[in-house]
Amino acid sequence: MTDTRLPYKRRLTKQRKLILSILKKENSPPNVEQIYKKAKKILHNISLATIYRNLNFLVKIGLIKKLNLQKQENRYDVQGKIHDYFICNICKNIYNILKYPLEDKHIKKFGNYDIGGFNLEYFGICPKCQNKKPCLKK
Repeated sequence: MTDTRLPYKRRLTKQRKLILSILKKENSPPNVEQIYKKAKKILHNISLATIYRNLNFLVKIGLIKKLNLQKQENRYDVQGKIHDYFICNICKNIYNILKYPLEDKHIKKFGNYDIGGFNLEYFGICPKCQNKKPCLKK
């Protein structure tokens, strides 16, 4: 059986388990509304306020991360997934892509930084939208 105890004397409630389950299954980090719609199909009485409250709690204890991607509403992703993000300029979908292998030695050239991690955001046109190619604005 899984240990459902968490820091702050809180436990992993059915709502929190559901949110984590939704995030683990996603190939693209969802926003609050997308999480809410999926959760509502399973727990019919769950409210949007419950989703917000539990997302904030799960971020606070480090089980998930809140993404503030450019020109996008906040998205959520499970901690421990190692990838970067590709944002389509046309459909605005966000895709998880393999993490770029950047070595610390490249950053050390600019100073003695102690790197804790990084995320890259790539922009362009996804395969689904490539037949609709507009001019990319810089």
